[in-house]
Amino acid sequence: MEQILYGKPVAEFIDQKTLSFLNSLPKDKEKVHITAITVGDNPASLLYVSRKKDKAVELGINFHWEKLNSDISQIDLNKVIAKLSENTDGLIVQLPLPDHLDVVETINQIPVELDVDGLTTQNLGMLFSDDPIILPATTQAVLEMLSFYNIDTFDKNIVIAGRSRLVSAPLARVLSSKQFNANVTVIHSKTSNQKEFVLNSDIFISAIGKAKMFDHSYFKPGCIVIDIGISNVDGKTYGDIDPSNLDNIAKYRAPYPGGVGPITVSALFYNLTKLVS
Repeated sequence: MEQILYGKPVAEFIDQKTLSFLNSLPKDKEKVHITAITVGDNPASLLYVSRKKDKAVELGINFHWEKLNSDISQIDLNKVIAKLSENTDGLIVQLPLPDHLDVVETINQIPVELDVDGLTTQNLGMLFSDDPIILPATTQAVLEMLSFYNIDTFDKNIVIAGRSRLVSAPLARVLSSKQFNANVTVIHSKTSNQKEFVLNSDIFISAIGKAKMFDHSYFKPGCIVIDIGISNVDGKTYGDIDPSNLDNIAKYRAPYPGGVGPITVSALFYNLTKLVS
């Protein structure tokens, strides 16, 4: 029988670390402040930022939400980021952005010292050092989950589905580092024998965003399955992994929803404490 890896207790554990730091600050210090920018009215983006706002309120952190029209130019967006960077401790540009805006250029407008998402080119490059200051929030969330549930990665075969710059690539880099010592394989849309790779995995992490792409036939007994992918089909959201008939195959499973997602928001604010300290 599989054990479900719920994200809520992990998020609560991280929140306590964040609160401990905030409570240690001098009483006369101005409250920590974070700023989020959304462009347009993408429902998922608005939902994610509203969750971050709720978490900020819960933690006693000042939260400013700058909502921009979807037709804003790249030049004007860059100017807004520069202006808002002057009076905040951390800054988020919520993705995705409208197609006419360049994601990498936009993210790189964020000063490194305010990059709580850890997605600027400089912070991603720091993943190749022995001691990066900030990990991308989703990467941090997965690591926190593995630690909380005492899941060992040493010499384990970890397969990650997806090769995105924002999720899969940083996660693969960190898990293959000397700190975690995993044997990491990345599969993607051009991988012809995906099932063969997945069947060989001790830990499978999916971040593709294709509903129920991987069913029970992909997994060997005793595997660990972590679902990060999110997709929308006919107004309903799904993860990448079909949980049907997995309870007698997987040893542990982080589901969607209720798995990594809640941890990611808490990891973001934990990153903020690192930038402020």
